[in-house]
Amino acid sequence: MNRSRRDVLEFAAATATVAAFGLAGPSAVSAQDDDLLTYTDWLETDDSLEFVAVDWASVAEYVTDELEAAQPGEAVPTEYEADPMVAPVSEGMLSAYFVVGLDLAQYGLGGLLDEDAFDTTVEDVIQTAEMVVLAGDIQREEIDDRLTAEPELEFVRQLEQTDEVGDDDVYTPVEGNDVAIGVGDDALVVVDEVDEPTARLERAIEVSAGDDTRAVEASESLEWLVETAGDGDVVVGQYGDRVATADALVDMTYAELEDAEGIVSSLTVVDEETSTGEFAAIVDDPDEVALEDLLGISADEASVDVDGDRVTATGTWRADVTVTRLRGGAR
Repeated sequence: MNRSRRDVLEFAAATATVAAFGLAGPSAVSAQDDDLLTYTDWLETDDSLEFVAVDWASVAEYVTDELEAAQPGEAVPTEYEADPMVAPVSEGMLSAYFVVGLDLAQYGLGGLLDEDAFDTTVEDVIQTAEMVVLAGDIQREEIDDRLTAEPELEFVRQLEQTDEVGDDDVYTPVEGNDVAIGVGDDALVVVDEVDEPTARLERAIEVSAGDDTRAVEASESLEWLVETAGDGDVVVGQYGDRVATADALVDMTYAELEDAEGIVSSLTVVDEETSTGEFAAIVDDPDEVALEDLLGISADEASVDVDGDRVTATGTWRADVTVTRLRGGAR
């Protein structure tokens, strides 16, 4: 589930900086419910944590064309690459999009984000280093048919139902034991690249149901980070030992944040002309001047606040200048 930063940028460099998520296109913003932070239900307690959460129902209409049209080799505007409020979030969106379209294709599920390919409707995509969750209206019979079908292509793997966890059906490969997929009415969960994936899947389902402790319940620091900057259309976060690691889902390697205990950054589309971003970090002895020069550097309006070890920032990006940026031009 962990595509490298180079893989993502080379595969879709044209949109690696979609900071405003296709602002030239129509707005698809939906009303935000009080329980928007549903992704936190899936975050388990650990000394290290990383996640990407995409409100696909809100962003799909205007990012899909951009993602599908992405061409390798196009330059990433430097001003976005240098901004922790933009580059990691854009990279996170791409990572989530491609983990579904590419990684899940081997299980017959690669088209789940295409509303014409499945009756199943995906509303949220949640990715961690070990699993991906597709939350929405899951058509269980349809998914069963795809998972258990005889493979027509060499790279496709056949699975079979082997267990149940609560109300969820559990599928594992007919050959091998390196992946476990849970299928419920409201979510599809894929766990791989771990030891004992079925046990890992079982814990994830229990955490989501509230039968095991969630990360935001166990850590005041993580709870603050998510509450401060985690309410967006696309959210990325790193905490503990996962901050700025070499195999991270997104690159948050910035000298000004190298001592961070945790980071959360998000972007939200306000309307077809405006998007906003929120950022929060807990940094040991933060350099306020350096952070003011870093956070929101690409924004039309930005504000940075440092209170002890707590760093927050907000930014606003507008369409009239974003079109130029997407073409790689200077401000």
